[in-house]
Amino acid sequence: MKRNSHGLTTKDRIIKATLDIISQEGFQNVTIRKIAAMAGVNVAAVNYHFGSKDAVINEALNMVTLLLEEAFRCLRADEPGPEERLECFVRQYSKVILEYPDIIRNFISQSLHKNSVKIEYQEYLKNEGLVLISTTIAQIRPSESRTVHYMRTLQLLSALSFPILMGERIREITGLELDTPELSSRYIELLLQNIMGSRE
Repeated sequence: MKRNSHGLTTKDRIIKATLDIISQEGFQNVTIRKIAAMAGVNVAAVNYHFGSKDAVINEALNMVTLLLEEAFRCLRADEPGPEERLECFVRQYSKVILEYPDIIRNFISQSLHKNSVKIEYQEYLKNEGLVLISTTIAQIRPSESRTVHYMRTLQLLSALSFPILMGERIREITGLELDTPELSSRYIELLLQNIMGSRE
């Protein structure tokens, strides 16, 4: 497959362009022509590799799912300790959802409104992700019940997702700009303190 000077294949450039358009303009503004222009290819190349706009978007969504799943690798490691692993996960996960908020909103919307649709990320959470987070929290708070560990897991994911769901409204309602590095980092620190308890 043909590669450009940056080492990306034509297919990868198309996926990256699609993600960029979704991030900058939202799903509703994705067109084959825009994808082709941003990727530096012709429309025929997009159709050759994917066949349709929906197929390109689905591939882009799968790419974001893989990035989110990558954050869970922090929780699989044996070292360092569980507090550091959980912090690594939260910071990497936050980075992805802040980079692709429109896609995260789409994932959540599909989960809420299209229960019959198989969503890769939802399947991953169900089969592996929630257990990884809960098990890590159990290592940090061994005296609590399994039920409480799962509640803390849901609180963690909810606290990370809510600002993404609200988008610009967070700033309008609270005056907080959680997408700035300083406030985002502080938000994560407070969240981790609430989930893990005070660090000794």
